[in-house]
Amino acid sequence: MAEEKFAFESDEVSIAFTSTCGALGDVIIVKSVFDALVRLAPNCKIDIFHVNDISKTYVQAFYGQSKNLNRVLSFQNFYAENFKRYDVALRVWHSVIIDSVNVDRLENLNPNLLQRLILVSNYNQRCLQTNDVGIVLRNITRAHILGVNRYTCLSCDGALPIYDNHVEISLIPEGERQFRELGLRKYYITIGSNLVKDNKLKRHNLKEWSNAHVLEYIFLLKTYLPQVEVVQIGGGGVYKFANADRHIFDADLELVKYVLKNSLLHVDCESGLVHLASQLGTKCLVLFGPTDAEYYGFKENLNVVSKVCRPCVWAWDNGSTCLRGAKEPPCMASITASEVFVTTCEYLKNNA
Repeated sequence: MAEEKFAFESDEVSIAFTSTCGALGDVIIVKSVFDALVRLAPNCKIDIFHVNDISKTYVQAFYGQSKNLNRVLSFQNFYAENFKRYDVALRVWHSVIIDSVNVDRLENLNPNLLQRLILVSNYNQRCLQTNDVGIVLRNITRAHILGVNRYTCLSCDGALPIYDNHVEISLIPEGERQFRELGLRKYYITIGSNLVKDNKLKRHNLKEWSNAHVLEYIFLLKTYLPQVEVVQIGGGGVYKFANADRHIFDADLELVKYVLKNSLLHVDCESGLVHLASQLGTKCLVLFGPTDAEYYGFKENLNVVSKVCRPCVWAWDNGSTCLRGAKEPPCMASITASEVFVTTCEYLKNNA
């Protein structure tokens, strides 16, 4: 990754690229757009703009090895004054918003990319006459009818070459060295959790399994599968499941990649760790309550979908509270520890 110049100082196609949500899963998902742009313009130079320090870390971990990445810059401090200097400037979350296109340069440098961007713009004019929540609800409806998902919706009806939910995630030797030093058993599974002790908005807690369910699930694992090490993995400040064998919190992302890649199975709600593990080829057992499995899920995973209620995460208060007003969402509460344990055993029996 060169940092001597800004991308717009290059003779190649220059792109300003922003993931407007800094969450782990979203930064991974929108890489599908980054990868699509590279397919269309293999020699392009891309400056990525981060929205906060956390997203900067994610960008460096998931995009940093790309030869097309030129610089990582602060969105707040640079983008507004400079985005028109790029051949293409765009922002991505649940949609692809084009802020600027240098038509004259692209007509000479890459007319195919220009035509694709025109198709994206036409798609946006047809479909994006709404706010962010409306866009997500529309995409979820499209997922049920057309068979698209969180990744392929970003193709904008085929304008961009995004055909599946796969993106390239690089691994570096330093992460492997850290992983070997952990000394994990040969057979282990990972359990993720976003349940945090101090979360006033409780946004993540809505789609999480309760502590009681997780503790019971781990108890069953330890009782009937004692040869399998149970590793809890997550960010800082999450609840610690005392009966897990190992706890890996707030670890270097290069280490997290190797821990997930070598796990027999990753058990979690719909989360950034699920997206990361799935991209690394690890099977995930994913619990779906308020989030929509057809839009957010990977078909190759073991998706346990609640039969109580319909997904509501974008239908009420941006998914921060249960639509029914329940302290613990009945959709997640209805998924039992024994059900998840049986699914785990069936998978490990054939794959461990």
